[in-house]
Amino acid sequence: MPGVRGGELRTWPDDFVNKIIHGDCIEVMKTLEPNSIDLIIADPPYNIKKAKWDKIPDYIDWMMDTFKAFERVLKKNGSLYLFHNYMPTVSKLMVAMEEKTSFVFKQFIVWNKRFKTSKNFGFMNGYVVVNDLRNYQQMAEYILFYTFQDETGLTTVMLDVNNFSTLRKYFRDYQKALGLTKKQILEIIGQSADHCFRWGSSQWDIPTRETYEKINRLPVNNGFLRREYEDLRREYEDLRREYEDLRYTFNNQKSHHSVWEYDFVSKNGHETPKPIDLIKNIILHSSNEGDIILDPFLGSGTTAIAAIETNRRFIGIERDPEYVELAKKRIAHHAPTPQQMELRA
Repeated sequence: MPGVRGGELRTWPDDFVNKIIHGDCIEVMKTLEPNSIDLIIADPPYNIKKAKWDKIPDYIDWMMDTFKAFERVLKKNGSLYLFHNYMPTVSKLMVAMEEKTSFVFKQFIVWNKRFKTSKNFGFMNGYVVVNDLRNYQQMAEYILFYTFQDETGLTTVMLDVNNFSTLRKYFRDYQKALGLTKKQILEIIGQSADHCFRWGSSQWDIPTRETYEKINRLPVNNGFLRREYEDLRREYEDLRREYEDLRYTFNNQKSHHSVWEYDFVSKNGHETPKPIDLIKNIILHSSNEGDIILDPFLGSGTTAIAAIETNRRFIGIERDPEYVELAKKRIAHHAPTPQQMELRA
């Protein structure tokens, strides 16, 4: 239910789930609770004058306002996929995101629209053989993949000193039994023993088997019982799996690299619709069943349809009333029952 926090009206995601919100995405996102969205799939205007809605003054500033809104509502283990096709603008957006947001760049994905098994291959070939070309025909769009975390997301887990508490305590007790300072231990064992004895620091980590065996050769007192390395490693991996929900979702489908081949789809009442299968691929990789997918530029409703077909929930925002009606009709056709899919303009 909506609530007031500090004088500002906030809306819990469930109030908007499986609904189309007619309005400006930045203004609508201001009403959503922070850290409430699992995945954002954003296909904004490219500002290349493709349609009446594709002419935006101060475009980079407008996109930065949008990114800041994304930053606020996306969960810390969430992901952002951003579509675009004009590289001079893409480069400016990437620099701005690095300098002004906490988003971490993960991958630059190329959506290739001309490939031999494409049903449109012959049609696309006609654009290649034009005699008076003075440049390469663009037959691709780009998708930028961002999270808030490093390559594995494990850094987020390690930064919390409350995680791996039993293992941290073990190495704290081990150091006490050795009767040595960390500096003395490093002088004997070497720098490889550094992290396991940072038991009170975000820099702690389990040692390698080789390092642990070297530590075990040192004498201990106070009746300290040394644990087997395999026992430590197993506990470490079990705990890491427990903390998995702190890391960004990536369900490797073992099907895609950074160049994706999908046929473009014909206009469906919208100037630039995206293939449902392409959007489903993003959803399958970067969310789990029941997660909330936000599309702030819903257009004809493709992301909502993809979410329905993959057992996710969606929030769609669209400012053009004609597209709102188009999306509602398309989604209603895919929705299993009216009760499962309530639509609101």
